[in-house]
Amino acid sequence: MIDQFITYLTKEKRYSAHTAISYRNDLNSFKGYLGENYAGVEIEKCTPPLVRAWLAEMATHDYSPRSLRRKRTAVSSFFRYLIYKGVTDSNPTRGIPLPKIPGRLPVFADEKSINTLIQTNADESDFSSVRDHLMLEIFYATGIRLSELIGIKTTDIDYGKCTLRIIGKRNKERIIPISEPLAVKMKALESLTETIFEGIVTDPNLFLTNSGKKLYPKFVYRTIHGYLEEVASLSKKSPHVMRHTFATHLLQNGAELNSIKELLGHSSLAATQVYTHTNIKQLKEIYLKSHPKS
Repeated sequence: MIDQFITYLTKEKRYSAHTAISYRNDLNSFKGYLGENYAGVEIEKCTPPLVRAWLAEMATHDYSPRSLRRKRTAVSSFFRYLIYKGVTDSNPTRGIPLPKIPGRLPVFADEKSINTLIQTNADESDFSSVRDHLMLEIFYATGIRLSELIGIKTTDIDYGKCTLRIIGKRNKERIIPISEPLAVKMKALESLTETIFEGIVTDPNLFLTNSGKKLYPKFVYRTIHGYLEEVASLSKKSPHVMRHTFATHLLQNGAELNSIKELLGHSSLAATQVYTHTNIKQLKEIYLKSHPKS
């Protein structure tokens, strides 16, 4: 049933491959735990005490609250699928609370550091230089996820309207505005790609490797990490830091939280509200400047 469930997630629910792999690993872990400790108990017929016991054992092995939440969610989703298929009529995770995750503020770069990185000009005749620098600019200008950047096709760009079509999590589509100068740079990369790979069949994506293939996550991570290495103050140097930076700078410059939510592709405003905590420095400056007793 686990294989059928994973197929259902990827084919019908449009879950990402990464999420599907994580769910498969969690369910196989639970199945293995039952086999070792409760011989004869099939995963489809487990009870709430068995789920609690498994999660408790995982906690003793120093799994983080975030990992425990995902494991519990994987089992819960599996049983919702079993109920949907008529295999069972109850979900053993019901009533088992999700472990609380300690508050963690997003890591982001300051505007001065980002401006320094962006203003460093790429070699316009060098494909790798143009591509890598444009990746950095698009991450900062749009706040898209790594997987979303990799998935951009040339047909997703409307140069006339200066908009970019993004296919996000679970195949959700959103349209993001881009500046005219950024659109010009994207067009320049597209033209350079056509010149370099003339006569060669390439993937239809905007960003390609030097051999004309679609980019892969590790390549993008390594490239952005290399740029962010120049920002010494950052504890993390990943593409997701650029997403946090995009959202934080919008908020600091007066953008409404709901607008940021739409741009980021969040399904819930709660996911976007984390950025309000990063704005405390600006709020403190306003308080010290404006309050008569500060």
